Amino acid sequence: MKLEQLFDHMQFKKIVGQLPKTTIHNITQDTREVEKDDVFICIEGANFDGHHYAAQAVASGAIAIVACKEIHVDVPVIYVSDTTKAMAILANAFYGSPSKQLKMIGITGTNGKTTVTYIIEAILKGLQLGSGVIGTVGIKMNDEFLPTINTTPDSITLQRVFKEMTKKNVDVCAMEVSSQALVKGRVWGIDYDVAVMTNLSHEHMELHDNMETYQAAKKLLFAQLGNSYGKRKVAILNQDDQTFEDYREAVAGEVLSYSVKDRNSDLYATNVRYQETQTDFDLIYLDTIYPVHMNLIGEYNVANMLAAIGAVFALGYPLRDIIATIPSLEGVVGRMELVASFDDVKVYVDYAHSPDAMTNVLKTVDDIAKGRVIAVYGCPGKREFQKRPLMTEIGIRMSDFAILTTDETLGESQAEIWDMMKPGIPPGATNYAYYENRTEAIYRAIEMAQPGDIILLLGRGPDTRYFDSNGWIYHFTDKEAAINGVARRFELKGMES
Repeated sequence: MKLEQLFDHMQFKKIVGQLPKTTIHNITQDTREVEKDDVFICIEGANFDGHHYAAQAVASGAIAIVACKEIHVDVPVIYVSDTTKAMAILANAFYGSPSKQLKMIGITGTNGKTTVTYIIEAILKGLQLGSGVIGTVGIKMNDEFLPTINTTPDSITLQRVFKEMTKKNVDVCAMEVSSQALVKGRVWGIDYDVAVMTNLSHEHMELHDNMETYQAAKKLLFAQLGNSYGKRKVAILNQDDQTFEDYREAVAGEVLSYSVKDRNSDLYATNVRYQETQTDFDLIYLDTIYPVHMNLIGEYNVANMLAAIGAVFALGYPLRDIIATIPSLEGVVGRMELVASFDDVKVYVDYAHSPDAMTNVLKTVDDIAKGRVIAVYGCPGKREFQKRPLMTEIGIRMSDFAILTTDETLGESQAEIWDMMKPGIPPGATNYAYYENRTEAIYRAIEMAQPGDIILLLGRGPDTRYFDSNGWIYHFTDKEAAINGVARRFELKGMES
């Protein structure tokens, strides 16, 4: 693409200098990536301002700079009012609007986004369709996996990935859309066919002033879901969630509702039966009953399943064919994942790291536990402080024994985090202990477990990188600690005998 052709996609701009008739090699916001004949876009971030690196980009070969503040360089500068939005527009144009060539599903909400994308991926594979997934765990193109830093990558990365998906026979892409991505414009220019809302609960207050602004941020996905002639646009909304009426009014296209409580919703789950590793329920749609069997547990996962079924159904695939694929989903990594079992004791790992998510998981486990529920959890650093005592109280109140410990501190002092957690300890409570070392905490839970007990390792899910209070990064997973803890238990028992 020629330089002039690229900037024809932006109507409002000021060009200082003469644009050369050059074919663009690439567009980027990262000076480390700049090569000859690239366009560099100056983005103002929390820690860096790209305008300060414009000269460096030119020295590396950039032939044009996109900016929103005055800079002085020896190449043409294209001034715009918002470089983040400009980046989304330019990236979409540069890669040829690839999301229009895919069936796109965007999933937002506080909890459940990753689970819904995993379920959708399993359904797509069962339907023998090419699948793409973008989210917390990473990027998948059919069976190819790429790691990511953010739940929702920047707009250039997204458009590049979509373009690659079109080359690798991906039919449908399901992606998590975070509130931060919506506010910062990372998903501008993406042509979504279906937008899904899971739920809204108290989370990310370090990014949003209050729940009202958080709800408004999530609403942006549905407000951007247009009603294009000839192309179906559908919103999948949770009728059990507080956002339902507000978001329904924001959607120009059709709405498909789902619920585990309201029979008046379009997709309704009833006759739900839970077991230790699976759930059965009846899905009702237009007065027809569809039996569903899934290898997930918990009411919240029934809701996640309805959301995923609705999303694929909205794309036009038959409901019976969709439901027939569901038993093939073995589970979701790091979401109520059974990682170890011994002596009729089961150890689960779950990503729950908010009061609402903890409540849902603990309620689910209490419904299926034959013995005690032992919860191991902490509170992450550099996140909203007000939820720390809430999580402490929930864990102690809803489990038979709570072992409080360290989560990822992200450079914050664990002693300070624990001081903020302690006010949540209920008066007179004795069913808890505190071990600062997370491995020791997990080992202790496994040592004290008795037949029929369930151990929950909460907060980290599938995370493999651990940031300690000194800022060091090292490898750690709850799953590996649990497996080692079980081996250690039997080793100690062997020594005693």
